[in-house]
Amino acid sequence: MTITALESINDDVLNAFKNLIPQLSSSSSLPSKKDLETIINSNNTKLFVAEEGNNIIGTLTLVFNKIPTGEKAWIEDVVVSESARGKGVGKRLTQFALDYALEKGISKIDLTSSPERFAANKLYQKLGFQKRATNVYRYFSNK
Repeated sequence: MTITALESINDDVLNAFKNLIPQLSSSSSLPSKKDLETIINSNNTKLFVAEEGNNIIGTLTLVFNKIPTGEKAWIEDVVVSESARGKGVGKRLTQFALDYALEKGISKIDLTSSPERFAANKLYQKLGFQKRATNVYRYFSNK
């Protein structure tokens, strides 16, 4: 298995996301080629993929924020293909993202995970993430 940052978007990448995103969220729309190109061309995001052979079996997005209280990174949209779960793909992707952020001098790295994702939550704790005493809010626009 190899983990890399995506540098271009082709049909294989689009098909992989078409397969992976519904496994993460049934209510999210699929990213277009333009959406993925915007992500990989941004200075504030890195889109990592785990590949086995020529197949993308997992993905993770690392988002960088420069704010008045310092630089932070946020791990988003971690998803591993159902066929590859239990093989350490999520662990390798997350550790890769952590190492990347630490190399950039960022020491505060956040993520959220739904409580019902027991294996993911256990993994994040094993990797050193600590549960924070905070509330997470989301605003949904009616527009």
